[in-house]
Amino acid sequence: MDAPATQSIELINAGEANQLLADNSGSGDFVILDIRTPDEFNSGRIAGSINLDFYESNFASELDKLDKDKTYFVYCNSGNRSGSAMGTMRDLGFTDVYDLDGGIQAWYSSGFEITQ
Repeated sequence: MDAPATQSIELINAGEANQLLADNSGSGDFVILDIRTPDEFNSGRIAGSINLDFYESNFASELDKLDKDKTYFVYCNSGNRSGSAMGTMRDLGFTDVYDLDGGIQAWYSSGFEITQ
């Protein structure tokens, strides 16, 4: 029987997140996951993000469809939803997940770019 994969779920600040994005630019194994509502997503997001609405009833089942061996950078508006999503992702077996402390608000206040 194979040993279970080691899980890494880490809270990072905007500066660390910016470096993480730079280090993984162009990697097919790196996913930027915006878990805000579609309206929030369309009002401005981190470039390259995909949207999966935390408030949808099928959020956990949609997460479960994602490749758990990829690296995920997850953010919401202020960090509350992404903090909750970390527990779900851990339970689903994701192995490498980073959570943006303070959400896109912290990203924007740190002077990093958002796109529409």
